[in-house]
Amino acid sequence: MSMNMHDKNVSAGLRSDLRHDGWIQSLDRARQQRDHLEMARLLLAAARSAMVDSVRDDDEESLEHAQWLLARTQRSVSVSEGDPEGLPVLADLLEAMARLLGLWTLRDRPAAARLAMEQVRDTAFDLARRVERSPDLGLLCTMLLRAADVLEQVGDASDAQALRSRAFHRLGSAINRVDIPLLA
Repeated sequence: MSMNMHDKNVSAGLRSDLRHDGWIQSLDRARQQRDHLEMARLLLAAARSAMVDSVRDDDEESLEHAQWLLARTQRSVSVSEGDPEGLPVLADLLEAMARLLGLWTLRDRPAAARLAMEQVRDTAFDLARRVERSPDLGLLCTMLLRAADVLEQVGDASDAQALRSRAFHRLGSAINRVDIPLLA
């Protein structure tokens, strides 16, 4: 499994904490500081690692652990619902959930894959709902398009198209509100 650009967005401080103090200590520190987004980032990093381990070791237990970590990540992100910094973390979570779905599918685990698909769809629509409140048009369009890409990846083309249409409609509406003089 290759890492995409979002997997590499772990802060330098987080990487340093993971090397020096270990994951558990970093998670405990974030919990004590009530930094739910940092907790989510740490849990997400651990889930990604568990998915890589499951592929390398052909270990289904690691996939179950990854699923548990993703559920914990989702809870941490949900606590920070009003924080706009939580939106990219939620999008990263969505992409990790799609990877988990792919791994369950490869292992021919239809029940686990169905559950993962429901979680992907629910998270995509949660991201779309949350981002609608953002005054940042760039963030709104970026997050809607990321969610659409994930839905397309997992085979939900109609919902992916609906999210893309929403993003482009919002972008078009914003462009129409701007008074741009026509060149003669």
